[in-house]
Amino acid sequence: MKRGYYDPYFEELSLDPKHVRMERLQSGAAPLLDSHRSGSLKDQLGVVESARLEKGKGTATVRFDSGPEGEDAFRRVREGTLRNVSVGYATHKMQKVEDGASTIPVYRAVDWEPHELTLTPIGADAGAVTRSADVDINACEFIEERDMPDPLAPTTTTAPAIAPQAPTAPTDEAVRAAAVTAERERVLGIQRRGLSLARPQAEIDEAIRSSVTLDAFTSTAVDKRATEGHLDLRAGGSGAPQITAGEDQREKLSRGMTSWLVQRAGQSQLIRTASEKRPDLVSKIEADPGEFRGMTLVDMARKCLEAANIRTEGKSRQELVGMALTMRTPVATTGDFPNILENILYKVLLAQYAITPDTWRAFCKIGSVADFRTNKRYRMGTFGSLDALNELGEFKNKSIPDAEKQSLTAATKGNIIGISRQSIINDDMGAFDTLASMFGRAAALSQEVDVYALLALNAGLGPTMTDGNTLFHASHNNLTTGAALGSTAIDADRVAMASQKDPSGNEVLALTPAILVLPIGLGGVARQINTSQYDFDAISTKNPWVPNKVGGLFREIIDTPRVTASATRRYLFADPGIAPTIELAYVEGQAQPFMDQQQGWRVDGVEWKVRMDYGVAAIDFRGAVTNAGV
Repeated sequence: MKRGYYDPYFEELSLDPKHVRMERLQSGAAPLLDSHRSGSLKDQLGVVESARLEKGKGTATVRFDSGPEGEDAFRRVREGTLRNVSVGYATHKMQKVEDGASTIPVYRAVDWEPHELTLTPIGADAGAVTRSADVDINACEFIEERDMPDPLAPTTTTAPAIAPQAPTAPTDEAVRAAAVTAERERVLGIQRRGLSLARPQAEIDEAIRSSVTLDAFTSTAVDKRATEGHLDLRAGGSGAPQITAGEDQREKLSRGMTSWLVQRAGQSQLIRTASEKRPDLVSKIEADPGEFRGMTLVDMARKCLEAANIRTEGKSRQELVGMALTMRTPVATTGDFPNILENILYKVLLAQYAITPDTWRAFCKIGSVADFRTNKRYRMGTFGSLDALNELGEFKNKSIPDAEKQSLTAATKGNIIGISRQSIINDDMGAFDTLASMFGRAAALSQEVDVYALLALNAGLGPTMTDGNTLFHASHNNLTTGAALGSTAIDADRVAMASQKDPSGNEVLALTPAILVLPIGLGGVARQINTSQYDFDAISTKNPWVPNKVGGLFREIIDTPRVTASATRRYLFADPGIAPTIELAYVEGQAQPFMDQQQGWRVDGVEWKVRMDYGVAAIDFRGAVTNAGV
């Protein structure tokens, strides 16, 4: 049931395509929100790619944001723990369809417009869809039940002739009716004007609640929109218009030179492959360098100087390169020579970073921290099951379980790339096809090495936790009795993981191993055990018809020479999205190398600093088991 400004009513939504304005959901710009909140950018979890109505049902395709909030929501949807969806909408016309025995009328929305989807813990039922704004109003036109034309089609009405009557004093009922009509027109006008000027829904709702007139709201909204930089204020527009400037000569220069340098360095295929694998990280490059084909680095330096209106006549090659490397235009642009060199270096570095294979992502959680201080990671206990009431019907108190905490601290790793003037004069492409690629690989490998170094601590038992024990320890119930790799031994490891309890000791977690990490020499046997139809141990005892009790247990087997603590020690990890054991966290979520440049001081040229800010730590022991093997 809804309650308007005056009378309560029941609301229905018509799913007749003629009655639903689907343009916003089908435009690719409608947001996917968290519980209808829209006060912060973090409230948007993604975007609605498309939507449609079919056979009385509405369906939509959404794309989740790659940030922490979007990733977490996507994980919960994928795991099935977040299932409820609601829609935010505006209603433009309601038709009375039923009175029934109840005194509360039923109105059906026959002209309404969905403008956002939301993920919510408690979903709305079919008769009461949650709105995006927390207001208890219905700003729309109400009409009585009748044969109704298309609500979006233009209509004309001819008023019948009315004989003139003597004026009479308005009755109280007429005064109230006029007030109701005026208020509804004000509310509807503010809703329409707010949408046409692309004002936030919260601002529209506040204007309605505070009894602002339509003229006053319009004046304020126009002023705010102008202040925000929206120049086109034509009524009927939706969203903020964009003013796009054409590409200037220096931008074309940068694009063409970058394309030619990539081709000369032999990195076209690398960047193409990386852009297909990680389009979020590596962008494609222009295939044709055009007029810049065949240029040397010195030619490019001269061209950049001339584009900046710097005279180059009579300058030697050494002078040209020196001027280009230190050029300072009034407004730094992508067409400055140092920026072009940085652009190509960074593209090659990111491309190599993107395609360098790693294994740690399979069994580690990827997180984010705000700074370099010690960041806490908490794991709450549970209440267990509910207690039965005693014979008097009394409820027992439950104590709030304490939380375990572990620490994670980020640090900076990096190096400097230097390109000398002599290298540019000699047209040496080594910095582009070798150094940048090597630094990209180093940035990726540093994370891989750090994760396995963490596992190798304390003879392969991992780092020391806040309770004073190693990650894998008898008191943590994740250190199983040493046994050779086999189906029986793996089954014992599985049972140990499944028997873990939450921090309060109230609930058995029933975790299942998903990833097996072990030395490179055991990979072949591990895959045989995981894929065999019959029990691996029984085959060795000449009893080949026993079914394999651990067949298909692992979704991924990682055999790597980076497991160095022992030639036989194996690690079993649960899905890191369910029970993470190790977390690698980037500062402010910056999950790729950062590059900055300055004029060379130690070298006669330009230096580029490459760095990454991240930390690795064990955050819980319950999602992993280790066995020393024999």
